[in-house]
Amino acid sequence: MGNFAQVALGIVVLLLAVGGLLYMFYMRTNAVEKTGYGSLIMLVIISFMIPVLWIMENANQLDAKSQQHIIAVQRGLALYAQYCIDNCYTIKDGKVLNPKYNGYTIDQLNQMKDTDITRIVSAGQYAPGAVVPSNENLITRSQRYGGALADTDVDYLLQFIRSADPEYLSKNGYTGASAVNGFNQLPSYLQTNSPSAYSTAVALGSVGQFGPAVDMSKDKHVILSIAQTSATQQCDSGCFVPLNVKVKVGTTITWVNNSKVAHTVTALIGQSTASPKIAKDIFDSGISNLIQPGQKFTYTVTQAAYNFNPNHTVVYYCQVHPNYMFAELTIVQ
Repeated sequence: MGNFAQVALGIVVLLLAVGGLLYMFYMRTNAVEKTGYGSLIMLVIISFMIPVLWIMENANQLDAKSQQHIIAVQRGLALYAQYCIDNCYTIKDGKVLNPKYNGYTIDQLNQMKDTDITRIVSAGQYAPGAVVPSNENLITRSQRYGGALADTDVDYLLQFIRSADPEYLSKNGYTGASAVNGFNQLPSYLQTNSPSAYSTAVALGSVGQFGPAVDMSKDKHVILSIAQTSATQQCDSGCFVPLNVKVKVGTTITWVNNSKVAHTVTALIGQSTASPKIAKDIFDSGISNLIQPGQKFTYTVTQAAYNFNPNHTVVYYCQVHPNYMFAELTIVQ
């Protein structure tokens, strides 16, 4: 579209120039007047061409910026697939679910400034409560911090992460191919370049982000734990255990806080853990009435909870630790 507009403007300018010259040539005036009129016509044409050329140059710059962004996202995609391999995403029905980087959800990262994301990527900084690899060599860092990423690689990853933010894309004038969410291209990229990683992500997606449900649907009263974290758990001050439990409508669930700090047990709206919103009509122990160490919270599963989401699950979390402390109830009738 941009190239077509430039050609059209060029044709208009050419027609004006030719028309002006023809008019000057056939004027019934003497040579001096023709010269004067010709000069005026050329000044008018040049005055018209200056903004036209400026518009065309701006269009070229926008096209170049868009092309650079497309290339940066593609290279960032390749780097993400290569280096982000530990609990970074799952794939279900050909779509990427719950993408993360260093324990941060992509939505959380896109709420930050560019400088913050650059620091996280460059320094290999993990989200609060996320499990950091015990082997330092497994932490992806920039060359400034003794890692493998060049400064340009850090920028590519930044652009790849930003490609998932429609507001950022719109603000920067990216449209069409330059406004594509790079994470939507990840499944096809993995299928072509890393089939084993694709298969692993699909396998994880088949059981959901919380793994297979522990079947307790035959129990009328279920006791769950808010446990002190262990080295293998992706949380800091406490974890819900088990992470996924199958229960029946009418079952009474009691969460016991066996950790060392206070928590809440709070159902969230929908199933996205990126920006949890409280589903008070389902259950919420309350931020003003924290479950202290040794205390309990009890809830009886309702029909409303069964109908809450199409797949009959309820995701819940701790309001004190909303970045990483989540679990799920799988509800049957």
